[in-house]
Amino acid sequence: MIEVEVHQQLRQLLRQSPEALWPHQLTMARMVARGLRLGRSTLIQVPAGGQHRLSYLLPALMWPNPTLLCATAPVQAQILGEEIPWLQHTLQLHKPVLQKDRWPDPDFQGLLLVDPLDWLQARLRKGSPEVPTGIPLILDGAEDLEDWAYQALTVTLEASHWQQLRQIFPAEAEQLSQVQVNLSLQLLRRPLSRCLLHADEQVHLDAVLSLVTGYPGWLPDPWDQIRRRLSSEGDPVSKWIWWAETDRETGRLTLHHSPAALQDWLAPIWATQPVVIIGEALDLDRQAETYRRRLGLPDLTPLRFASGEGWPRSGGAELSLYLPRLPLPNSPLFQDHLLQELKNLIPQAQGFVVVLVSDQPLQAQVGAALAAEFGSRVRVNSPFPGEKGILVCDWPYWLHHKAGLPRPELMVIATLPFPSVEDPRVAGRVQYLQRTQQDWFRQYLLPVAAAQLQRAVAPLRQGSDSGEDSSSSTRWVAILDSRIIARSYGVSLLNALGPTLRVEQRSQLFV
Repeated sequence: MIEVEVHQQLRQLLRQSPEALWPHQLTMARMVARGLRLGRSTLIQVPAGGQHRLSYLLPALMWPNPTLLCATAPVQAQILGEEIPWLQHTLQLHKPVLQKDRWPDPDFQGLLLVDPLDWLQARLRKGSPEVPTGIPLILDGAEDLEDWAYQALTVTLEASHWQQLRQIFPAEAEQLSQVQVNLSLQLLRRPLSRCLLHADEQVHLDAVLSLVTGYPGWLPDPWDQIRRRLSSEGDPVSKWIWWAETDRETGRLTLHHSPAALQDWLAPIWATQPVVIIGEALDLDRQAETYRRRLGLPDLTPLRFASGEGWPRSGGAELSLYLPRLPLPNSPLFQDHLLQELKNLIPQAQGFVVVLVSDQPLQAQVGAALAAEFGSRVRVNSPFPGEKGILVCDWPYWLHHKAGLPRPELMVIATLPFPSVEDPRVAGRVQYLQRTQQDWFRQYLLPVAAAQLQRAVAPLRQGSDSGEDSSSSTRWVAILDSRIIARSYGVSLLNALGPTLRVEQRSQLFV
């Protein structure tokens, strides 16, 4: 069986190359090989760092049948430049490996690397390059799968698309221009530049959409995609949301048509092929039921490896958690207490410091206050100035760049990373869950916040560099949002962070 062959080859490889050791390498490799052999779908939660890639690359290269691997461009570059050549040379593996956006040939029996967004568009949109169904899929980076799916399913209307429509319907050109102007003026009065369309705003679109859906002739994209969506069976109003972006300087309006939820659109995909879905911090529990429900995943074999599991304690950093009691973030006193706490905490750290602030006005104020106190060490959403830098950034910036930054000695979390309902995509999902009488907080906001926390602190749990002094290996996470200790859901978030040494007095830090 391929599980036995993979196990033997990998064990021999790890003996020759101990630098590739990860405690769960053999377990995960057997699980992936078993999924390929049986055609059984699997969901695997892994720690940060990419050390798990060997566990799916070796089964994919040893499996004699065609295999599809979805990974982002940076991951593909590393796989093709380092890991696959090393495996092919060391183990004399000869399976063809290609990197394309479509299946190369019906008789292709190799490993195809494809970008996840290209693959999703091929599955979700007609007319995109097709990949045959039934071929086993390995998808790495599933923590971003929801974002990729929303990108693939979102249709965007720019000013040029309105011009296209006026050319197709010259008799209605003046009416179309008036709709565009009225909608722009109304949305520019809204306080936020990104917002859901209200019912009175969407009324402006109704005449345009009726014109589009009733037209039997050819329409260019994206109008044709919208026509097909609104003409499909069922109740389209409950399945889709309209949201807008406005540029106040130019008056430009961009409209987006996005799904209210993903499960109805993704569920048919998983039925067409066996999948091995691999991601970092996907859910609060090992079964990942909430994540699977949001993505429409079927019953599958779940497996989870938590950060730091299996490593000797001497080989990695000890994670300590500081939870002071500050005014709640919605209090007018919060900002002053936050800044004072930061000014007391940061001087005690000798290395790299990260301060996570989601709210943009607050982020700017924190950056300015810390720059006045610590000078050129401080950067806001930009590369850090040296090993002792202070990076003030939002969550997306840190999660995107953390792999290329030093391991922080101190991470300060100003507020918990709950998705903001000011984001129209979040608001649309919350409204959908409310309409369908689901617990929108515990099924959506809470698990997303927990996953963000786990991913953010993961670099602090990774093993120390070989040249790092083990006596300074303690890493601190300070959460200054007191909801984590004042609200009942805080227990779930603390559990998501994993084992920590918790302190409540600042005097106990860095001792």
